[in-house]
Amino acid sequence: MSNQFRIYDGTHSIDLSLLQGKLVDMADCRGLRPDQDGLHEVKVELEKALPISGASAGVPSDAHAHFVMCNETVDQIDQHLVVAKKLVEVLEESRAFYVDARNNDISLIADSLRSRAHRRKDPSILLPFERTLRYPSQAAEKAVRTRRKNAEEAANAETTGADRHDMEEVAGGAAPPSAGCMPALA
Repeated sequence: MSNQFRIYDGTHSIDLSLLQGKLVDMADCRGLRPDQDGLHEVKVELEKALPISGASAGVPSDAHAHFVMCNETVDQIDQHLVVAKKLVEVLEESRAFYVDARNNDISLIADSLRSRAHRRKDPSILLPFERTLRYPSQAAEKAVRTRRKNAEEAANAETTGADRHDMEEVAGGAAPPSAGCMPALA
């Protein structure tokens, strides 16, 4: 884990008031068409051609106005998204930093409690702090269980592998590939 950090001095807020009435909250975005390759060129072409030739080509003026509004809105959203994504990143990293610091504080407090109880030879000091004393060891206990489980699985795999090797010798060759394997390339 890296303990290197710096205090974030970038933007701390986003003013979305210019987008009021334009932002939408959707349950599902399926079926919406994304931008495709060549969009920039199409935008430039339409921005030049629609004001001059749009009406004579049969393009309704409200379609042109809506196209312009959509372009402006997407540009504004994109500008805010850059800042918003950075803010989300900073918030997640800051939360992780302070959660880690808080857990270190709990460990320090638990160590202090144990030390005081040991030095004073008074285990009753620990009674009001039962959960606090157990909390820091949860990760270590989980790691022990995981290592034990992995060791058992490795031992079982070795036993299974040895049994398979014995079967191959009896059968006079390699065991057939499992059904989930991809066929060998020619």
